[in-house]
Amino acid sequence: MDADKLPSPDQVAQLVRNHNIQYLRIYNYRPEVLKAFSNTGIELMVGVPNADLSQFQSQPYVDSWLRTSILPYYPATKITHITVGVEVTNSPDNAANMVVPAMRNVVSALKSANLQGKIKVSTPLSFGVLSKSFPPSEGAFNSGYEYVLRPLLDFLEENQSPFMVNLYPIYAIGASSLDAVLFKSPSTIFVDPNTRLSYKNIFDAQLDAVFYAIANLNFRTTRNTFDAQPDTVHFTLANTNSKINDIIVTETGWPTRGSRPPHASTHNAKTYNYGASLDSVDDYANIDNAQTYNTNLISHVMGGSGTPAMPGANLDVYIFSLFNENLKQGPEIERNFGLFNRDMRSVYNLNFPGKGTGKSWCIASSQASNSALQNALDWACGQGKADCSAIQPGQRCFQPDTLVSHASFAFNNYYQKNGATDDACSFGGTGIKVSTDPRLSKLQQVGRLPLLQLSRYGRRRMDC
Repeated sequence: MDADKLPSPDQVAQLVRNHNIQYLRIYNYRPEVLKAFSNTGIELMVGVPNADLSQFQSQPYVDSWLRTSILPYYPATKITHITVGVEVTNSPDNAANMVVPAMRNVVSALKSANLQGKIKVSTPLSFGVLSKSFPPSEGAFNSGYEYVLRPLLDFLEENQSPFMVNLYPIYAIGASSLDAVLFKSPSTIFVDPNTRLSYKNIFDAQLDAVFYAIANLNFRTTRNTFDAQPDTVHFTLANTNSKINDIIVTETGWPTRGSRPPHASTHNAKTYNYGASLDSVDDYANIDNAQTYNTNLISHVMGGSGTPAMPGANLDVYIFSLFNENLKQGPEIERNFGLFNRDMRSVYNLNFPGKGTGKSWCIASSQASNSALQNALDWACGQGKADCSAIQPGQRCFQPDTLVSHASFAFNNYYQKNGATDDACSFGGTGIKVSTDPRLSKLQQVGRLPLLQLSRYGRRRMDC
């Protein structure tokens, strides 16, 4: 990190554990950091900096790097991903041309160590790789990056690796869309004219734009979709030849102070047009908005509803960043995304629930009366603010169309969003807490609870 007087790696590891953080992204492979997380059970995403990519063009070098920098700490330190480079399309050097060959060398080294599949390899991209993102169904990659994106997507398919992208909805703010950016909009902000899917927040819109950009590019019956509008857009990745079925948001977050023009960063939102002008973000970088955004983001992801285009899909999200970075170059806003100060005091209160990790679920009792279940369902979807969009007619989890199935979905959504406590599964005695995976009960399972150098909140895909 670009900061001085930071806590020691051992102190950071303890801080992370104290806050129930289970997943962490680090941007390098410093041995003292990897050692500090040994035997903690915390899963790490380890990064190879852009500055190292030239050396990673050599297979012998990468083989040696794996032997000396990774294997001495694995598996005591639970390394699950290696990210090669970061936002390489924004790098002023030759990083974009070097990233895929470097990734292939890392995979080859992992194969030699019998670790292929156990440690996934990918690279985080800027949201700016899209040339179009509104409406989401017309998401398209910028043709100027085709030289790196085509081989990258081929690599991700071949190795069943996730597509990684950094999303910063704050840079899509216009005065009329602040509530939508903060997950506070009480109603639909727009309807995609192609899919008729309704959107209530910009995070989902951005993520779905990435989803459709991948799907559109791999949908073999359309014309080239770099910078193009596809002929057909209402489909999922499962309907294409693409094997990329996992998207990880490797960065998102909100600054607590500072100002900057909205287009001055790689976190730009220039492809958005939500009927609101992109004004300066001066008024929006503050503690209240940061706390609101990250709190509501956690609640949204923990709710298990996915996005309009990906109900039930993997939502793995890392919150940037663990600490403020007082030495980071650029505008002040870039130095103030941290959740903690360098003395390890919280910048603002953010609850990281220690439960709701997919080890327990809340389902509707089949013995409850229909009237009691209906009242509980109405409360959960209304006053309880459970996300019940997936059980509406025509949506992914509408079938089976039974009261018990719909109530189970709503109960579990509320339960996971509210810390998976006993009280959160009461529903007037109609809810039942279970510890086995109720796949046959048509529920959606909340997967993994984390934080980060980045904080990560994830949920695993599960059929309704």
